[in-house]
Amino acid sequence: SGFEPDQQAWVRGTPGWIYVIFCISVMTGVVGSVLLLLKSKVCIPLFGISFITVLVQMTFTMVIAGGIEVMGPSAAIMPTIVTLLAAAWLGFSVQSLRKGWL
Repeated sequence: SGFEPDQQAWVRGTPGWIYVIFCISVMTGVVGSVLLLLKSKVCIPLFGISFITVLVQMTFTMVIAGGIEVMGPSAAIMPTIVTLLAAAWLGFSVQSLRKGWL
């Protein structure tokens, strides 16, 4: 791979629970998106769960586990985009409820 040995060690050292958190964030985001398209209010708590789990995952991997330090500052770009998108979907679903779209 194109990773340096310290980067490879960092990736291999990722705890298993972070993959569970990742799975929860993805699945609640996907199901929330489908429910949003179906105009179901249930999308809001699912987007809330997705946003919280994204925050947990990104905070742990990038800050606590030292991802930015090991991978470099540019490694923060994608986690920032993912976090902003999760927040946007949650915000949009709440606004949709307020406007009567759900």
